[in-house]
Amino acid sequence: MKTAVRSLVPFVACAVLGMVPPPVRAQGAELAASYVDAQQLGRQDESDPQTLAYHREVLLPEFSGRYRALLRDCQAPLPEPDRTPFSFVAAIGDDGRVLRLWSDRSAPVYPCLRGRLLFERFSPPPRAPFYLYIHVRFAQ
Repeated sequence: MKTAVRSLVPFVACAVLGMVPPPVRAQGAELAASYVDAQQLGRQDESDPQTLAYHREVLLPEFSGRYRALLRDCQAPLPEPDRTPFSFVAAIGDDGRVLRLWSDRSAPVYPCLRGRLLFERFSPPPRAPFYLYIHVRFAQ
């Protein structure tokens, strides 16, 4: 219990003093601080010559197959699925694990997707973290 309290002290001190807590780090690189930052990094990663082939030929096909099944499973228990578009960004680590997720809004299906995506592992990216930006639109 004392260890848990001690680990919270820097964050409580930052909150009281109005400071920003230390950023989350991933394999030596800081993760984006916000959805907007993560989205920008995702757009850069999807067009960067160093990561373009990984994004188009490896990650998107891998992600698409899993995502469709996850979305279907997550929407099934909802009484009336929300068809409003939303976006999210996944930071993928050097071993292919999803390190963190950001979303532009909390669609009813998102908590379920988030919970499942955090346990996914994809093919390792050429550099980490790799930011995968996804915009979800539903067919009418």
